[in-house]
Amino acid sequence: MKLELKNSLSVKLLRVVLLSALIVGVALSVAQIVYDAYKTRQAVAGDAQRILDMFRDPSTQAVYSLDREMGMQVIEGLFQDDAVRMASIGHPNETMLAEKSRALQQSPSRWLTDLILGQERTFTTPLVGKGPYSEYYGDLSITLDTATYGQGFIVNSVIIFISGVLRALAMGMVLYLVYHWLLTKPLSRIIEHLTSINPDRPSEHKIPQIKGHERNELGLWINTANQLLESIERNTHLRHEAESSLLRMAQYDFLTGLPNRQKLQEQLDKILIDAGRRQRRVAVLCVGLDDFKSVNEQFTYQAGDKLLLALADRLRAHSGRLGALARLGGDQFAFQFRKGARHQDGLLPRHEHRATRQAHRGVVLVGTGQFFQCCFLNAIDQVSDVGPIDVSGAHDARFERRHQGTSPQVIGVVLRERPP
Repeated sequence: MKLELKNSLSVKLLRVVLLSALIVGVALSVAQIVYDAYKTRQAVAGDAQRILDMFRDPSTQAVYSLDREMGMQVIEGLFQDDAVRMASIGHPNETMLAEKSRALQQSPSRWLTDLILGQERTFTTPLVGKGPYSEYYGDLSITLDTATYGQGFIVNSVIIFISGVLRALAMGMVLYLVYHWLLTKPLSRIIEHLTSINPDRPSEHKIPQIKGHERNELGLWINTANQLLESIERNTHLRHEAESSLLRMAQYDFLTGLPNRQKLQEQLDKILIDAGRRQRRVAVLCVGLDDFKSVNEQFTYQAGDKLLLALADRLRAHSGRLGALARLGGDQFAFQFRKGARHQDGLLPRHEHRATRQAHRGVVLVGTGQFFQCCFLNAIDQVSDVGPIDVSGAHDARFERRHQGTSPQVIGVVLRERPP
């Protein structure tokens, strides 16, 4: 059994792992980008504070002395930083001592960085004098353009996103290879062994243990599957034995082990077909025990069973020459023989005479001290060429003919005690 690649567990694992890794990688990258945006804003504020601290004293000196030229020198020094877009020195309620501004920087990504960092940010520090009074002179104010920081942020964000996705995909591929080596490949080997198992004899081919997986879930699964296969074969064997036993009970007599009426009829059907094809005649000889009921009443049913077993054993001794042999029920037995051209109607072949002489010998019932002798009345019950044989009619014919005082056409067995 070969699976299509699209239905393979490895491909499904690859899809799931890669998709999961991609989602996780993107999520982690976005989180890191958000954190980097926060750090960039902090960097803007930190740079602004550093610039203000650097130019606070010159600005204070210029505003204290109302020196415009010195103030403009301070402003020019501030504009040496590309991020400074506007700067001013002076008292907020008066005309600025010195101020300067320039246009915003143009950048292709400015539309995005303005949303994250803002277009510009303004920072102010008070200018106070030294001494015990700390007199307030004005403010130093700067406005920083975030375009410069935004370009660096975009570059870092792209690097973070791509590296995060690639890292996640690489981890996904590693996990896929690990899954394939530890799970998919062993499962494929197990499937190959399962396909080679004979359903009729499942325990003949056991699933071998996979090296390195003897004590994990796969090893436990293999052991359980092997035990299940053994149990299936054992239960199948027991079921077949039970079916055979039931079939035998339905076709054979429980006491004597001989075929019953149903089995005899099946055998006779086959015999009649064969006899019709060979143009031979078939006869069925029925044997009964006269007054068998009195044996059960006088010597118990166990003694009657022993008598039936003795008669069955003697008939069975000649079953190879007689052909079909069966117990019809009660004290009734029947056997079949073919009548060739040299056999006259109503006469038994030589081996049938030997069978009747053997059955005529005495029978001693152990435990009763009684001796019984079987006397056969020699006759043939029914002869048929091709039609079905109604064995059950022999029993009725036997009593009807005995009632009329004529010679019985069913062999009777007369039980009599041995003379003292």
